[in-house]
Amino acid sequence: MSTILIIGPASPINKGIIENLLSDVSREVTWLRVADEKNSEEAEFQSEKLQILSLKRGEELGPVLKMLPKELQFSGIVYAEGIGGVRPAKLNNLDFIQEMFSANVFQFLELVRHCLKQKRIKAGASILTLSSVSSIKGLKSKSVYSASKAALDAAVRGIAAELAPQGVRVNSILKGWVDADMSLDFIESNMKLSSGSDFNQQLLGAISVEEISNLVEFMLSDKIRTITGTNLLIDGGYTL
Repeated sequence: MSTILIIGPASPINKGIIENLLSDVSREVTWLRVADEKNSEEAEFQSEKLQILSLKRGEELGPVLKMLPKELQFSGIVYAEGIGGVRPAKLNNLDFIQEMFSANVFQFLELVRHCLKQKRIKAGASILTLSSVSSIKGLKSKSVYSASKAALDAAVRGIAAELAPQGVRVNSILKGWVDADMSLDFIESNMKLSSGSDFNQQLLGAISVEEISNLVEFMLSDKIRTITGTNLLIDGGYTL
């Protein structure tokens, strides 16, 4: 039995990932569910193979992880936490920058640190982060968000190099417009700024939650063992 750790709010994407992972009887999932006013705290599914621990955004991860059995190790980790925001450069301030980087980058680094200190990462494990196409695409009023995601992708490459001797893979998924995210406030603000033209650049249309969850499952599986330090692009042709 393998155990996957996922950290993030009860968003449609995260629920889809968890449901897909639990469809394999050989997997268990530990979910550090981040409190988020935009998403319901209640999961729409129940399973004996799912353990849920509540987590406040920015909460210290070490004590939370220590609540788990000492012998529990993860064969996969999915960092699906983060926040978005649209703000013109002249309105950026230190509080806004720190909030964005804390959720999108610093918490990931802390998660890896504590998992390593507590020896919770199995040899040969796969670590994934959910990033954004914004990390490689210049977009109006998203300089801080883009910078935080680019920093996350850079962290992935550095950690991948460090953990390679243990056979641990570390990658990020750069997602474009996802159908389930279209109603989020910062997405709607971005649509208004671009009059919808930004979304129209995604030539194959919006990405489904199912596609994201399938890609996550594939990258966590043993079907591929030599992809590491990469920033995988799933953007429907947005960056062409």
